[in-house]
Amino acid sequence: MPGFTCCVPGCYNNSHRDKALHFYTFPKDPELRRLWLKNVSRAGVSGCFSTFQPTTGHRVCSEHFPDSSLSCSLTHF
Repeated sequence: MPGFTCCVPGCYNNSHRDKALHFYTFPKDPELRRLWLKNVSRAGVSGCFSTFQPTTGHRVCSEHFPDSSLSCSLTHF
């Protein structure tokens, strides 16, 4: 069974090793999705990641949510 790795730059958490974490898909709501994309900033990253558009396979781990609870927005990294 494949696992998930957090797509936030510099975060290497994965679902196999970090079993206490949760991994969330990007929201479908356009405004929340825009906010998540802004906070999962890949500014300054070159190559194919400079125009990052998440797919259904991309996940953000629970370490990036304030107070370890899923809220409507991510903290800025």
